[in-house]
Amino acid sequence: MIIGSGPGGYVAAIRASEWGLKTAVVEKDPFLGGTCLHVGCIPTKVLLHHADIYDNFLRAEEFGFEVKDVKVNWPAMLARKDKIVKKHAGGIGMLFKKHKVDSITGWGRIAGPGRVSVEKDGKTTELETTYTMLATGSEARSLPGVEIDGKCILTNREILQLPAIPKSLVVVGAGAVGVEFASIYRTFGAEVTILEALPRIVPLEDEDISPELEKAFKKKGMRIETEAKVESVKKDAKGATVAFKDKTGKSQSISAEKVLIAVGRRPLTENCGLEKTKVKVERGYVHANAYLETDEPRLYAIGDIVAGLPQLAHAASMEGIIAVGRMTGKDVQPFDRKRCPNCTYCEPQIGSVGLTEKQAREAGYDVKTGKFPFLGNSKATILGNHEGFIKVVAEAKYGEILGVHAIGPLATEIIAEPVTALGLEATLDDMAAQIHAHPTVWEAMGDAFNSVRGLTINY
Repeated sequence: MIIGSGPGGYVAAIRASEWGLKTAVVEKDPFLGGTCLHVGCIPTKVLLHHADIYDNFLRAEEFGFEVKDVKVNWPAMLARKDKIVKKHAGGIGMLFKKHKVDSITGWGRIAGPGRVSVEKDGKTTELETTYTMLATGSEARSLPGVEIDGKCILTNREILQLPAIPKSLVVVGAGAVGVEFASIYRTFGAEVTILEALPRIVPLEDEDISPELEKAFKKKGMRIETEAKVESVKKDAKGATVAFKDKTGKSQSISAEKVLIAVGRRPLTENCGLEKTKVKVERGYVHANAYLETDEPRLYAIGDIVAGLPQLAHAASMEGIIAVGRMTGKDVQPFDRKRCPNCTYCEPQIGSVGLTEKQAREAGYDVKTGKFPFLGNSKATILGNHEGFIKVVAEAKYGEILGVHAIGPLATEIIAEPVTALGLEATLDDMAAQIHAHPTVWEAMGDAFNSVRGLTINY
């Protein structure tokens, strides 16, 4: 039995059925798919794609088109977003039927070893199971003293349902969620300010990525304040006002029609029955090993609730597959976060995998890096989108690839090659020997791998 039907839970359920386990999924919501499908990855990327199309309309003359009076039909965009979400939620239901996975609606919790209780409409049913998997996901955090009202002060949920594009938006937090929504609403004309408490935006990315994104965002007219310590967010007649101290310690305030709080997510492990198990829980996060096994026999945990693992949909999916493989005695590899890609779909896009340069040096490697700008890629020029670069971090002596970090056109797509390269422990020589199709944005990867040894052709 799996508690939660997000990208971790539903993928694990299908694979469990394929590998011969009678499987059921308990979901508290009346729909399948979890945060990712309904208020996360999918609807956000729909709006990002719409923003990209709109941006191309605004640049139509550059491509030889005469387009006048381009208007944004925001309700139609929201309707398309909802249609896509509904389609894929229904698709999960069809997959469950195809694979004979039972779907149970209700609040699932662990009732004891080998037992799961499901509460619905005031009634509780207890079911027996050989294996149990917790895949309950996460929800948006807020700041101390900041009340999310869902109208002016928002999380990722409410900002997806705004009835109109706001004239102004303050984004608190410059991780993936923050910069993606900043990118969407700035493209559609909102005045956008980003406040980030750390010294740089997208702070989990390589140190060279952050200034490149900041440069691109400022070129679009965004205001960015790093090392900004938010002190309060209060509603007022025009929306809300954010008080903060800037990097010099000076007190400032900024008012906006809407404020997005994007300061991370917290695990949803309350009221799941964990107190009846041997599972170690720390600040709400469940401790599990690289095969997603907890300290409670036959109890697994995957996704955003697991301590130390990335809060990413694709990470949860692979964790679910690994856990099911462990249950069924398959030869599965343990989860390795260094081989898990990060993708941020703002414009310009960011795709990365492996160690940053700083992490590699701190780990004791003799590091050598190379960088190839998209300015030297002909397909990027054809697209009219050649900002950014690809950076390769490698071990100097043998050329082991330690990390690849891209910012620019289709970065979230072309990162697939280095993900495979790291997974197969490829070297620079291995990747330099691969033939890259021309003209593609992807072929920039070939030059990037060669750049570590100063052998680029196109720049």
